[in-house]
Amino acid sequence: MKIQTSVRVEDSFYKEAKSIFTKFGLSFGDAVNIFIAKVAMEKRIPFDLSLPSVELEKRASNIEEKKNIEIYKTANELFEELGI
Repeated sequence: MKIQTSVRVEDSFYKEAKSIFTKFGLSFGDAVNIFIAKVAMEKRIPFDLSLPSVELEKRASNIEEKKNIEIYKTANELFEELGI
């Protein structure tokens, strides 16, 4: 038996995701069903979820407060500093 439901999604994410699903020959509903089936089978969210590190939160706060801002010459230099 199938049920019908509705979800609210960000318009830009919906459009981009729907375009990708179409390339796979999937409707939006097909893709949602695949996601739900994967969650049910694995008993978990099928991708990693994580919170920002304390260091990243501190740096974001510094940027917002315009204090202790460090300038890096390259993205790799920043990533190394952040341990990414």
